[in-house]
Amino acid sequence: MEIGISTFVETTPDVETGEVISHAQRLREVVEEIVLADQVGLDVFGVGEHHRKDYAASSPAIVLAAAAPQTRRI
Repeated sequence: MEIGISTFVETTPDVETGEVISHAQRLREVVEEIVLADQVGLDVFGVGEHHRKDYAASSPAIVLAAAAPQTRRI
């Protein structure tokens, strides 16, 4: 069995401030999340694809490629 998580790399507004972070910041965060998932032993980190302004990942392969050099298993 493999255990993992997935995301569509959404950039929804903060519930308290209403602020929306930039796509660049959200992409940096998701790479950090992938690295952390690898460090804690997860097997899979899925990234979905969307082409709307409230989602930062229009190319999951590029997001995963950015994280790959920093991970061992994912």
